Amino acid sequence: MKTLFVYCSGDDTVNSLCSESVLRKRDTKALELTHDTHKSAFSRYFGIHRVRRFSSVGSYGVDVDDFDKIIFACDEYMGEIPPEVCAFITKNDLRYKTIDCIVFGDGRNVKKAKDMIRNRVSLSGGTVRNIISISIRELKREEEDVLFSVRHRMAV
Repeated sequence: MKTLFVYCSGDDTVNSLCSESVLRKRDTKALELTHDTHKSAFSRYFGIHRVRRFSSVGSYGVDVDDFDKIIFACDEYMGEIPPEVCAFITKNDLRYKTIDCIVFGDGRNVKKAKDMIRNRVSLSGGTVRNIISISIRELKREEEDVLFSVRHRMAV
C-alpha cells in the first residue's frame, strides 16, 4: 500500500520532523507544500492571487492516483487550514481514497479546522477516516516520529 504524506507548516522544526519521519518508511512519499509568507493573512485566506497559488501546486508533479492512502498534516490558523492544503485538495480528485489528517495545534480553533478539512475532502470525493490534533509544543519537545505518533494515537 503506497502512501502520500502531504504536509504544510509554518514552523521549520515541524517540517523537518515530518520529512525525517517519511525517510524511515519505504512505501511513503513526502510532499511539502510551502507557505507564501510574504503575503498578508487577508490575501492568503480571501483568495487574492489565487491563480498563482493553484499553478504552483501543479508544479509538484505528484499523481494522486498512484497512491492508496493520503495523509495530510497542517497547522491550523484561526480555525482554518492553510490555503495551500485547500488548493491541493481542490485541484486533485480524491475519489475512492482513504485519508487521514493531522492538525498541528490545540484549543477551540482545532475543531473548526477539523470540520473544514473534512468538508473540503468530502467535496473532492474522498472520505476522511481519522483526524488527529497534536500540539506543536508537544511534538517539538518529544521530537518524535510524526507518522509513528499518528499511528499510535489512532490505535489508542
